[in-house]
Amino acid sequence: MYQKFETTPFSSFRQQYFNNLRDQSCLLPALEELCGGWTQETLKSILQKLTKKNQAPLPLFFDSSQAMDSISNKKQALATVFQQLDSRGIGRIDATELFSVMLLLSTGEISQIFYNIAVIFGSDKTNHITSDEFFFFIDCLFRGISKVLICKGENKPIGLNKRLNDQDINKFMQQIFKGQQKVNKDELYASVKQSQQLFEFIEYISTSMQASMEYTRQQSLLMMKITMEVKKLMAQMLAQIDGTAKK
Repeated sequence: MYQKFETTPFSSFRQQYFNNLRDQSCLLPALEELCGGWTQETLKSILQKLTKKNQAPLPLFFDSSQAMDSISNKKQALATVFQQLDSRGIGRIDATELFSVMLLLSTGEISQIFYNIAVIFGSDKTNHITSDEFFFFIDCLFRGISKVLICKGENKPIGLNKRLNDQDINKFMQQIFKGQQKVNKDELYASVKQSQQLFEFIEYISTSMQASMEYTRQQSLLMMKITMEVKKLMAQMLAQIDGTAKK
């Protein structure tokens, strides 16, 4: 039997994650490998490829890691991410969960991230994002982070298959949209700041994700440097041995 989502209040999400993510590396390692070095522009170019330059809608799901090849050529990382996001064992993953997480981990200012949220999750035909569209993003985001974030004292995600309850999302929508149906895409950042708890939570998660990505990048560069130094040292030693043998 497939596992069901556990509907969870915002207070529980906040208690589990806010100021409680693992230091240095708080993301699923395969996701860090998959998205290493990404900026907001990198993500936008990948999504452009997936939509054939906006000629097709973004996929709502992937039914295999092979179906994700347009995202990256890192096949093992894709397979691991697919397996982790398919935490209910249904043989497919929700692509919007993945995209919402990718938006927050790709390097960029928080204002730029909110603008890109509005562009990607809002209607292409208008300069607005509606409350329904942002409701959908928040639902996707909270489902996504429950599968990829690692808390202090843990070595893997432990909050699998949780989703934010409708009552709390609706409360946030009222604070952000003030009874209106939509806001301009370039005004979403300022509007979300009116919902202080939600804004602080998203900003903390995004900042922590980006720091995790940068830490992993620096560690990879360090390992490359060490490997090069070891190879150089080995070459010098072999040259010395070869020179001694010739004498």
